[in-house]
Amino acid sequence: MHDPSSQLKTLKNIAELLNESTNKQVLGNVLRKFISMTDFETGWIFLENKAGVQLVADDGLPPALARNQKQRMCGEDCHCVSRFKNGRLTKATSIIACKRIEQALEEGIEGTDGITHHATVPLQTPERAFGLFNVAMRHKTSYSEDLQLLEAVALQIGTALERIERFEAEEEWSTLLMKSHQLTKSIQEADTLHSLRTTVEHGLQELYPGGSIQWSSGEADEAADSFGSISPQLIDMEGRSFSKAETEIFELVKEYSRVAERKLLLSEKEKAMARREERSRFAQDLHDSVNQLLFSIVLTSKAVSRSAISVPTLKEQVDYIHDISSQALKEMRALVTEEKGGRFKKGVLAELRSYASTIGLRCTVDSAGTTSIPYAVEESLFRIGQESLHNVWKHAAIDVVAVTLQKLPHQVVLEIRDEGTGFTNVDCYDHSFGLSGMRERASHHRGKVTVTSQPEGGTTVRVKIPVEGGEVKDD
Repeated sequence: MHDPSSQLKTLKNIAELLNESTNKQVLGNVLRKFISMTDFETGWIFLENKAGVQLVADDGLPPALARNQKQRMCGEDCHCVSRFKNGRLTKATSIIACKRIEQALEEGIEGTDGITHHATVPLQTPERAFGLFNVAMRHKTSYSEDLQLLEAVALQIGTALERIERFEAEEEWSTLLMKSHQLTKSIQEADTLHSLRTTVEHGLQELYPGGSIQWSSGEADEAADSFGSISPQLIDMEGRSFSKAETEIFELVKEYSRVAERKLLLSEKEKAMARREERSRFAQDLHDSVNQLLFSIVLTSKAVSRSAISVPTLKEQVDYIHDISSQALKEMRALVTEEKGGRFKKGVLAELRSYASTIGLRCTVDSAGTTSIPYAVEESLFRIGQESLHNVWKHAAIDVVAVTLQKLPHQVVLEIRDEGTGFTNVDCYDHSFGLSGMRERASHHRGKVTVTSQPEGGTTVRVKIPVEGGEVKDD
């Protein structure tokens, strides 16, 4: 070991091995090369990682340490590892009694090959410590003359490990970036908030296999279902923490998702505004045409009724026309007023009760839950409820109706129930224009409408619409 030329040759061979590799598996070859070029007979390398200090390479282990698949080398309870973890091992040390050998001897296990002590040196650079490099010979308890060579080799290995980790980080970043590129393309193609959330969730599960994606509530937008924000710490990576590349890629995907979400929200607002403007124009047209015609029918029928007093049968028919046209005029005025008024101010139940009163129904209302309902969903619920109340007034032969609204965590349920005449031909009702419109409005929000009825047993219309990215739950 004292021959400088031998030491230089050893260092040269070790350097060549390390420079040719970008993988930590090279440490096994480095250790074997070092043992073959020196008088040492055995050696092993420990590296520190997120799981602790672990054996990553060994050569020529005595049977007492190699038995049971090197189980004795897998623990951290030894002198050199303890010193390393405590920060007390900062340079090559000549004499360390091997606690693993001592334990084997205490247990009566043979096969130590005369090894009792080993030299140890930390694998480190000026910036970081990576692990330990241990070597030993038979029947030797001092390695003072070899420390300089050991420190030189350890510095070579430490420098190589630093380079390898940088390479691995860059490779990981490149791989994640390529995968995230596919995800961002899918995010860009999402056309609804629900499909956006599903795309993000599936994409993150592919980026982080074995992870469990959890969602935190973001600031809810009253115009649509906001899926909220997501954070790296909310992904369970099965006990391991995030690498720098994983965290940065996650933040990029999260930010891209937020931009896509805001874009969809803006699009929904623009569509809702366009619909409101169109309905407002339509309401004005109704006011200028149909509303005036109905008003004329009301006035004319009232005048004819006065002239038909002497003809009871005719008067009865004219009075009927007057009542029907008056009711139609009330509905038309209510519709025009509401369309011009724009956004609901009192909520769905209050508006439905007001509408029921307008058409002559006595309406009881009940509400449960506190989940916020987006305006677009609220508007659809009102339209569906309005059509249902109209059907009660028209077909149920009863003037009492009950309306309930349940605001559950992931869905909202509107129910309109009457105890009227009911009907048997549900299929016929299912294909009616009114119900088709109600179902179309519900399906726009991934919801559904069901109708149940019995002769003389009343009718129930139930509307279920998911909110905050939820799904409709069956009864």
